[in-house]
Amino acid sequence: MRKPLVNHCPLGRYHMLDKIAYDYVRAIRERGANTAKIKQQLVERVKTYSEEDKAKLRELIQKWLTK
Repeated sequence: MRKPLVNHCPLGRYHMLDKIAYDYVRAIRERGANTAKIKQQLVERVKTYSEEDKAKLRELIQKWLTK
């Protein structure tokens, strides 16, 4: 069984996921960004996360895309 993602951040459980989502959206919005490469890097980074964390990350990415 895989060890769950531990986050002892005082700002909340999803603070790191929110930072990942923000950095991802900022990177793909840059002029001339290689979006395929950025998306692949994100996939590799979150490969070991739980399904719950992946769902929350998708939600946070949508939040940052609409801002």
